[in-house]
Amino acid sequence: MPILPEVIVIPGGRVTLGVPECPPDTKPHAWSNCDVFVSAFGVAKYAVTVAEYLSFADETGYAVCESLRADPRFQDRRVPAAFISWIDAVRYTQWLARATGKPYRLLRDAEYEKAARGGIEGKRFPWGDDPPQGHADFGNPGGSPARVGSFPPNGYGLHDMVGSVWSWCEECFDQVVRNDHATLCYDDTLIRDVRLNPICRGGSFKTSDVTCLYCAYRHEDPVDGRFDCIGLRVGLSV
Repeated sequence: MPILPEVIVIPGGRVTLGVPECPPDTKPHAWSNCDVFVSAFGVAKYAVTVAEYLSFADETGYAVCESLRADPRFQDRRVPAAFISWIDAVRYTQWLARATGKPYRLLRDAEYEKAARGGIEGKRFPWGDDPPQGHADFGNPGGSPARVGSFPPNGYGLHDMVGSVWSWCEECFDQVVRNDHATLCYDDTLIRDVRLNPICRGGSFKTSDVTCLYCAYRHEDPVDGRFDCIGLRVGLSV
């Protein structure tokens, strides 16, 4: 049986995405603001850990990236799992849903930003506008990720909504952003159509540009990319 996530239900309501205003020269993608209604949903208190993800691999025989088992930075089973493509993330949530009979899934883009904000309107970060030192696991490109829950939670009780590892979202970037387009493509990914690039949110332990830690910032990467800084956080339909 899977290791079940601790889920927190986020109340439905309107949220303003894309605030505060995007700093000049933000790359590769600037943002703009909009008001949206988000229905109630569940979100895991923590990102999926190495222990949780490898239990999926061991139980099902799914071909996870072997780097996760071999990389010394990820030997602690309470650190967030990485080397997870969007395809892998969907497979994990599908398995979790089948095994439990509950509608687990990836978070949607607007859900992620609403959850990250923790009920605080218009601030840069989940904790407000204070600099991220002491609030998030970031700026450590040569080091290892911290254990999940190493930093204080936001107003919804969620940990590490920025920093730690990027989290895949359900939608492709071009499905959500109408005045911009996905562009990122790498030599070590096989699916070359950037229109399929999904959104990822939150930044990671390697992030040095604090703009990427803003609640408003959304990124995109190839659908089959298995990177050492991207994992997932489980969502739940309620």
